[in-house]
Amino acid sequence: MADKTEEIKPKKPKKKKPNLLRITIAAATFFLQAGLLLFGIIYVNWAALITYVILDLVASIFAIAIVYSERNASFKILWVVVVMAIPGLGVVLYLFWGLPRPPRRIAKSMPLGSDLRISESPASTEEMRVENVKALGEEYPNQEKIAGYMMRSGYPLYKAQDVKYYGLGDELFPDMMDAIEKAEKYVFLETFILSEGKLWDSLYELLCKKAEQGVDVRLLYDDFGSIFALPWNFGKLKSRPNLQVAEFNRFIPIISRIYIGNHRNHQKLCVVDGKVGFTGGVNIADEYANLVDAYGQWKDSGMRLRGESVWSLTVMFLQMWTYANSRKRKNPENYLDFYAPSANDVLPDSAGADDTLEDHGSGRVPSYALPMSDGPYGKGPNRPAEYLYLQMINRARKYIYISTPYLVLDNEMSTALCMAAYSGVDVRVITPGIPDKKYVYAVTKYYYGRLLKAGVRVFEYKPGFIHAKNIVSDDETALVGTINVDPRSFYLHFEDAIWTCGGSVVADVKKDFDETLEVSQEISLAEWEKRPWWYKVIQALLRLISPLF
Repeated sequence: MADKTEEIKPKKPKKKKPNLLRITIAAATFFLQAGLLLFGIIYVNWAALITYVILDLVASIFAIAIVYSERNASFKILWVVVVMAIPGLGVVLYLFWGLPRPPRRIAKSMPLGSDLRISESPASTEEMRVENVKALGEEYPNQEKIAGYMMRSGYPLYKAQDVKYYGLGDELFPDMMDAIEKAEKYVFLETFILSEGKLWDSLYELLCKKAEQGVDVRLLYDDFGSIFALPWNFGKLKSRPNLQVAEFNRFIPIISRIYIGNHRNHQKLCVVDGKVGFTGGVNIADEYANLVDAYGQWKDSGMRLRGESVWSLTVMFLQMWTYANSRKRKNPENYLDFYAPSANDVLPDSAGADDTLEDHGSGRVPSYALPMSDGPYGKGPNRPAEYLYLQMINRARKYIYISTPYLVLDNEMSTALCMAAYSGVDVRVITPGIPDKKYVYAVTKYYYGRLLKAGVRVFEYKPGFIHAKNIVSDDETALVGTINVDPRSFYLHFEDAIWTCGGSVVADVKKDFDETLEVSQEISLAEWEKRPWWYKVIQALLRLISPLF
């Protein structure tokens, strides 16, 4: 029997088995989503779903509007995060707390409209502004553009002004009280914080005395700034014939007024008869004169003006006063026309020109002086306070020295300081050694890092708390006033300062800075980097909300 050769056929590949695990996971995921959707449709209130969608849409619209607004990038980032993270509530918080401009009622009540510019008078004419800027440019070419910018922003430059610098509030208050003692027509006082104590008792006694002599005395304080120091009816309690006491932007603790913490009057002014004026960081409270020990040695600063430039300070006060009293009168008084100096008024126009003041013939060299103010009223990106700082930093050739109690930097300010240091300019910053607000101090120290890496030298005032808001540069120019290096001063509050060029006062500010350095401790990058990890986390979180400080 013959063998049969079987034909061997190739085996077909086996059909792959389905990946049951993957299918199972996909099916489970699908049915889970479908189940959740069905659960939502059946059990969740349709109104809630629709409300959430609407709130999310509104939040997106607000976020887009914030991104395209002409605001600082730090504010934009903060509010976009808040608005999108908590739709609905974030929008409400933005409306109460984050709007870039003050309530319309504030702007409407200002006598010159919505911007705090100096009105026309014999002491402030268009011809005078142009001529003074031109004269300054011939003497200090590097500063002409700063003066020109401020003139176009509405703030005139005055030449041959008697300007005196005070390195402590202890030194300023005696001169201010002496000037008030000699008042014949009016005394205007304006402060952010007013606290009862030895300083206030002496000042109030003097103000009552002048009022009894027929002098027009007006005192304006910020209600929120003094909320922990004064009773709600303080103005009524202290007002007398010829002595009017008023509060700025009264604090009303209801939910629709949460924004009241913003748009405060942070100005500090004293004007006597339109001939002498004072400003600086000093409030009317005992710690500012070192009559009590608050945070060690309290170092503040200020300036006194004599000459035509006092008119600018007068206007600043009257604008704030008009708003503070606008609710009490249907037709506010036209204060500017009433107090404006006439062509026949004799104003001191140089050092020693006023024989009634004790330090006549002191030997101080007259300076160019430019009083300025700023606040949350402007349209567009024009911010005189911050822009003046930036221009002084950018135009510095040899050195730029700054003292500030709070150092909360936006990107523009931080970049300007670093670029100046990179360019070989000697940049130094003094901050407090003993802080008054620990959360702001933590953020202040956070910003040391970038500055130190760029070559900026940072110092802390060891005797106590430095409240002086000064900037001095190249032995040519200085700025002293109420402006802190933080977003609140640059964007949210009403501020004032005096920019000076040449004369004795710049050297006085520089000398005071050098003497302050001798009692300050320099911070090194190695020391800064040794911060505990938990402190770094706290600083990073506080940094996010720092524009609200």
